Amino acid sequence: MPRAGRALCLLLLLIAAAPVPAAERYVVGVENIDYRPYQAGHAGVFEGFGRELLDAFASDAGIVLDYRPLPPPRLLASLLQDRIDFKYPDDPGWAPDARAGQVIHYSRPIVAYLDGTLVRPERLEQPASMLRVLGTVVGFTPLAWRAALDSGAVSLRENADFSALFQQVLSDRVDGAYANVAVARDQSQRLLGHPDALAVDRRLPSARGDYRLSTRRHPEVIERFDRWLVERADRVSELKRRAGLADDSL
Repeated sequence: MPRAGRALCLLLLLIAAAPVPAAERYVVGVENIDYRPYQAGHAGVFEGFGRELLDAFASDAGIVLDYRPLPPPRLLASLLQDRIDFKYPDDPGWAPDARAGQVIHYSRPIVAYLDGTLVRPERLEQPASMLRVLGTVVGFTPLAWRAALDSGAVSLRENADFSALFQQVLSDRVDGAYANVAVARDQSQRLLGHPDALAVDRRLPSARGDYRLSTRRHPEVIERFDRWLVERADRVSELKRRAGLADDSL
């Protein structure tokens, strides 16, 4: 073999033997509950809109995201204790006392949400003062009802899941349920065969916000994610549409 050929072969062998840089790898804490159509982690595997969105970003960014489903009450603590790199979903308005004095970096808004008060359809015309017992799912604080709860005008009853919560409302053991409206409709369809077993009472307290990605230690990744959300806006909109989470549907 000519000397030039041997040199080329040697160079190729050296390149092949060179170590491949390990991909950036991060742990994302997610909720271990069924929160479709936004996302679900109740079976130990993260899936749904949130998974598709973050996977698409990771693929484009050349990074690896490992998802760790955790009970919602433990997620923020895990972020603050640096047990996870990112938290999804997050909102700066959740658990404000726990966030006080903490430096947390948030992404730009990803998808909007509406949390509202749901009642049996026949209760829609009743005065708001008739609601004395409010139901919710364990781990979720109904911030829109905070004043009434703090004053004792309304009491709170927590339930293990949406099935138990719906049964509490439908059997009149609680006067209404505080939940995400899109999730309640999805769960109602799955559990009861139609999406409107409970109706949103627009006169009662509600809260709008946006789900975001948050971190303490990796603001540079948040910056890359924000740019990606803008540059791939069409892709993000398509993922929302497929999940039934278009902004104009809330």
